[in-house]
Amino acid sequence: MVAFLTSSPKTSRREARKLKRQMSETGEISAALRLLAPWLLLLLSIGVAPLAWLLTRARDVQGFTATCVIVCGALLVWSSLYLNRGRLTFNRVHEALNFAAPTGVTSYTILQGPDTYVMIGAFTFGMTSAIIWHKRHTSTTLRELERRGHGGGGSAEWRGFVQDYMPSIADSELTVIRNTPVDAVAGLQLGPGEVPDDLSAQLIDRITKFFGGIRGGTTLAIGDHLDKVGVHVMKTDPLRKPFDWQGPSAPGESIVELVEGLGRYRDNADLSLVMPYVAAATPDDEDVQQSHLLMVGMSRAGKGDAGELIDCNVACRADAGVVVLDAVKGDQQLGVIGDGAVYVVTSVPAIRSFMWKLVNVTIPNRAAFLGDPRRNPLGRMLREWVPGCGLTWLQVHAYEAAALYGNADLVKITERAASVGIKLIVEAQRGVHDRVDTNVRSNAADLIMFGCNDADDAKLVMPPELVDMGAQPWVWKNRQPGMCYTVLGHLPLNRQVIPARFARRSRDGSDVAAALAEYRPFVEAPLDPITAASWGEPYAKFDATRQAERDRRPRQHAFAGPPAPRYADPYEQPPAPAAAPAAPPAVPTPPAAAAAPPVAVRRSTPAPAAAPADDMPVEGFDLGEGLDDELAPGPEYEADEVATQAENLVGDVALGLEGDPERRGVLQQMVDGLERMGRPGDDEPQGAAGERFEDIEFPPAEGDEGLQAIVDRDEAVDILLAILAEDIGEGGTFKPQDLYDLVRARARRSDSWVRHELKTLREWGCVRSHDDYGSYVVIHTQRGDRGEPTEPDYGQ
Repeated sequence: MVAFLTSSPKTSRREARKLKRQMSETGEISAALRLLAPWLLLLLSIGVAPLAWLLTRARDVQGFTATCVIVCGALLVWSSLYLNRGRLTFNRVHEALNFAAPTGVTSYTILQGPDTYVMIGAFTFGMTSAIIWHKRHTSTTLRELERRGHGGGGSAEWRGFVQDYMPSIADSELTVIRNTPVDAVAGLQLGPGEVPDDLSAQLIDRITKFFGGIRGGTTLAIGDHLDKVGVHVMKTDPLRKPFDWQGPSAPGESIVELVEGLGRYRDNADLSLVMPYVAAATPDDEDVQQSHLLMVGMSRAGKGDAGELIDCNVACRADAGVVVLDAVKGDQQLGVIGDGAVYVVTSVPAIRSFMWKLVNVTIPNRAAFLGDPRRNPLGRMLREWVPGCGLTWLQVHAYEAAALYGNADLVKITERAASVGIKLIVEAQRGVHDRVDTNVRSNAADLIMFGCNDADDAKLVMPPELVDMGAQPWVWKNRQPGMCYTVLGHLPLNRQVIPARFARRSRDGSDVAAALAEYRPFVEAPLDPITAASWGEPYAKFDATRQAERDRRPRQHAFAGPPAPRYADPYEQPPAPAAAPAAPPAVPTPPAAAAAPPVAVRRSTPAPAAAPADDMPVEGFDLGEGLDDELAPGPEYEADEVATQAENLVGDVALGLEGDPERRGVLQQMVDGLERMGRPGDDEPQGAAGERFEDIEFPPAEGDEGLQAIVDRDEAVDILLAILAEDIGEGGTFKPQDLYDLVRARARRSDSWVRHELKTLREWGCVRSHDDYGSYVVIHTQRGDRGEPTEPDYGQ
């Protein structure tokens, strides 16, 4: 298929017509005229110039005629130099001289008359120039006719080259379509028994050397027919120097719009990505399916910076959000882009817990929401995520994903998440089986291949047809960060095989931070409640902490249109009118920690000032903070204080007695008196010291193990799960001894029971073994003997 990147069938037909004209009788006549052109100009300057002098002298128009000849000669010289740009300097000067010399001699003869010395010099130098033109033009024409007439395949140079170095395609013919100092485009017609697979990597390198191209600069275009191959050879690399990122594309728009401006291809085309599912515009087109993305490349090859640009573009869209996972570098990698993500998880246990929820809760809940016409805003059953469906489109970006190897939930995400609007991006340095699961590699239909160490690393993840077509990512290694091949499902193979390069962000990430600060506040929407509730308490804590940090940052307000409202000052309120009604009772002032910021009101409608109390001076001294009645200590607080003091007293007495058995009765009597303290109707104890009054019934104190009822196993397991949820937290780590005291106090179970039930929790997937010996990680706190997790009730 000769119709290649820069050629077309129209160009091929035009070249064929030109070749036909050159090979016909008309072409021979035109070639003969080009050979006779300098001789005709010599005849003009020697024979026609004296005749022109006689005619212009008779009419007395010598000056005007000479001026016209000089202007025409200057135009001919300029056009010759312009049309022959890019050729050898000698050829350009020679052709310009062939126009300048005859017109100069002619104009001089018209003004001054025939001169013998001028005529002799013109004849001598004109003969020399004509002979040089003849020899040069004859050799160039023959080489051009040979190359175009036989498509390069009949030339002795090409035939000798393929016979000596490429015998497997010895019967092929090469048609050169364009050959410039920048690149070369040709069509390769294979022989009867030759197929494109015969063009191995070694043969492609030899074709590159034949055209004088750069290493890794040759790409092949294989069409539907196996006998024609397009060849594109780059002689210079336009992507050798990095270029700066120009900012996010379409901020505030829907995620269905193309993510553009990420970089550019070697042919200067824009590097863009299609993120969600996009339906076909016409019945003849194909749908663009949402696919998970795999980013592979050696260390320092540009994966992190490229992923950060993708995340920034997604974060600036109105209906999309980014979830960032990085268990290795944490804040060093996520310091800039983490502020634009809706959720950030930076530890292996927390990431595993999040992925479990994503598989078992989030995906089923989102699928149920999209499939129920009564719940989603579009009112129809949705098989794919579409804009306006009521859910946030999510991009889950796993940096340094090799740390998550062996996680079964990661494989399940690649199998189930695409249709509910969740895209997974997995970064890894090598696509080997012990770093990236083979199922993850198979389910990720999109790939961005950065520089790698050798061909074996590339063949682990790249399609073999791209390697056969000339893709060589091992040429860059990490010397050109950002260079890659975009193996995306919505691109044809002829585009996938063209190298591309991601734009370069600033070293300190200031351009990404500036883009997020500029566009994110205007497009940020809260995460949809279905997804937020499925992530549970860890996300709620993260969101609350994030919001608190943002509230503490300085804010800059901008108002457009009318003048900005002035904030009311409580100490400079205008006095209330005399006829104004009585002021409402003053609201109790909250403590300083809970004080709310002043409310912005306009001066046109001032808030009425509260009248001071009769016994409170308006000014003079500070009365301190008022005490809210709701915050005043109640009976429970006083009882706790008394109990604390009593416990301290008993402890001091016990230490003073130093274990004397004769004085234990005194201590016991003191304890009995303290227990009855505050109970009306109780008399002082009577009898011998140390005598217990069993007829007095005391209410069991909270936390007293001796008076708690023994719970059954199911209740004890629920208490154990509650301890894991409240005291440890999902994603947290613990050891069995951390639970012994808590379980003994709340469920009255032994240490061996805790160790035995941990096996059950592991079978349910609630906990997993941690890398540290004897430690466990809390994944979730739902029982595994009561069916699958149920969907929370969010209302209709």
